[in-house]
Amino acid sequence: MFVGKLHLLDNRLEAFALMQLVDLARTFTRNGNLELQLAFHSHYEESKGLLTVSQFWRDWKPDQREAGMKSDVYLRALGSAWYTGKRETDAFLESVSESRLSRLGVELFALCEDLRLEQICRRIRPGTSAVFEQRSDVYKGYFTHKFQSHLTRGELADTLFVSVYLWFKGADVQTLYSETGDRAGSPFRAASAPAKRTEELLRLIQPLLEEAETAETTEQNARLCLHMLELLEYRLERDAAEAYFSVRPGSGTDAPLKRGEHPSGKKAKRLANDDAERLNPRRDEDRRSERQSMWHRETRSTAGEALRQSLERGTRTARFSGAAARPGDGSEDEAMAAARGRSAASERKSSEPPPDSGAPFLPSAASAGSGDGPSGLRAVAELQAPRRPAPAEEDAYREAVRAVEPLIRQLTRTVRLTLERKRIAPRSDLLYGRLGRRQLLRCVTEEAPRLFTKKQNPAPELDAAFSLLVDCSASMYDKMEETKLGISLVHETLRTLRIPHEVTGFWEDAERVTAEEAPNVFHTVIDFGSSSSPRSGAALLQLEPQQDNRDGFAIRHAARRLLRRPEKQRVLLVFSDGEPSAAEYQEDGILDTYEAVLECRRLGIDVISVFLASGEVHETQRTTMRNIYGRHGIVVPHAAELPEHLAPLLRRLLLRSGG
Repeated sequence: MFVGKLHLLDNRLEAFALMQLVDLARTFTRNGNLELQLAFHSHYEESKGLLTVSQFWRDWKPDQREAGMKSDVYLRALGSAWYTGKRETDAFLESVSESRLSRLGVELFALCEDLRLEQICRRIRPGTSAVFEQRSDVYKGYFTHKFQSHLTRGELADTLFVSVYLWFKGADVQTLYSETGDRAGSPFRAASAPAKRTEELLRLIQPLLEEAETAETTEQNARLCLHMLELLEYRLERDAAEAYFSVRPGSGTDAPLKRGEHPSGKKAKRLANDDAERLNPRRDEDRRSERQSMWHRETRSTAGEALRQSLERGTRTARFSGAAARPGDGSEDEAMAAARGRSAASERKSSEPPPDSGAPFLPSAASAGSGDGPSGLRAVAELQAPRRPAPAEEDAYREAVRAVEPLIRQLTRTVRLTLERKRIAPRSDLLYGRLGRRQLLRCVTEEAPRLFTKKQNPAPELDAAFSLLVDCSASMYDKMEETKLGISLVHETLRTLRIPHEVTGFWEDAERVTAEEAPNVFHTVIDFGSSSSPRSGAALLQLEPQQDNRDGFAIRHAARRLLRRPEKQRVLLVFSDGEPSAAEYQEDGILDTYEAVLECRRLGIDVISVFLASGEVHETQRTTMRNIYGRHGIVVPHAAELPEHLAPLLRRLLLRSGG
């Protein structure tokens, strides 16, 4: 699923790194016109001249990001471009589409094929081994975390797939099963029954996995994966919930090489016109005297301009086989058109307020006149209800709250003192009231002095509502645990002060995005009605990194919900890394998010961003958050530092509000 062009990702990806990836891809595929893009999954499509790199690597450390992106290029440019059969891939996808476990089947096929291609890459290019080792280390750590998460939620298909990857990479899966249930205080403590069931399924398909390790062709992998699905189809009730790997129709090449063969020669490229030259022996003598002139600033003659036309649209000759360039596919025009109206689609389904809502109209980029996007893509909201927290999650949440309890007391005390100050703070410079201290001097220095003060009338309790909006995109993987601590801190503070609030995670389901529609999921784990309940916080552990994020759409959606509240003051806290990335949204995502924040503030909603980096904070991250949220952006490495940054902001907002 297309997410955005790689060179428009962010300024942390250096131009040199980008050029290196492009050069590697074009060199290995022998296609000088190959395009490199960032996408949800890594693919190679020979017919489109397109290679995509997975956005999974975007937010890892620089050395891991570089190794991961290079490994994607190696797998596609050295592997898929030469050794993956396109016809066999398309036939497998057509067969597996009829299965109940279609997503799991595609994942298994993509994994088995990638492992086969990795072995080929290591053989023909031994220097790639170090990169693949780093790739394996990252994925093993990532899948170990996801293994625990899926097992806790009872998602057996996902747990099985993660187990298959770890088994392929030599991890001790049986030890992992036993350790997961014994880890005290972990929110991922698993029941023994799902663990035992998954272990049995892994043993069932293990002989087929061993055959896949030595598969020679794409066809053999496809046959083995279909056999695995036959064994699993009646043993698994549900398909996989997530797609870690995927295969797109059209991936591969029409004439795949065998495992032992080495790519040689240059791939023939089609001309725009498919005619052929009629050989004439006498023309050979004439060619010796031909002169192809080239234009430069000191040459007035344009006689050589026909050379480029000949290269792109010329005649196929017997002497030059396949040296002509491919005809343009219009991708540059599409990119320019997308840049003009990419963010316009973010709110079309919500361009008018719901009929049952009295909230003011919140305009989107589309309604502001930016025009329709090139694909007509529409973002639509899908609401997801929370499940009841498991006892293990409640225990884990209580331990997390105990860890941040001093911070909760600190933030709660700050808000209470602010409210108290607001109740009793005197008004000065009045014409009547009590004579202020040290005011008599002003009788001499001022012509019409105001010397009196008066205490404020007792103010009611804080009349405010908070909405905590949590980015659950894939880029939050390494920040989610720290973010959950920060959300727990804010939730417990607001609950103690009996301030109504809600907590909603959001992400875009990239697997279901079509040319017309982009489903955006809003998972409200704590709603306004239950926010004061002492046991409501455990539901926060349900928030997990998912796929893409369309921040502008999510902020407008949350703002509409806040505008329906009767409270005088409304505050929107956005927990995000400030990197909006979704289908047809990457180029204008930051601008659209900025406009959404501006629209909310114009309607009286205070918008504050919170970025818990879970480690070192890059200056580019601070700059991005400042560009979107202005002075109300908090960027801190750990949740422990959140109160000292959030408290001054809340103090200013509370003192400023009336009532």
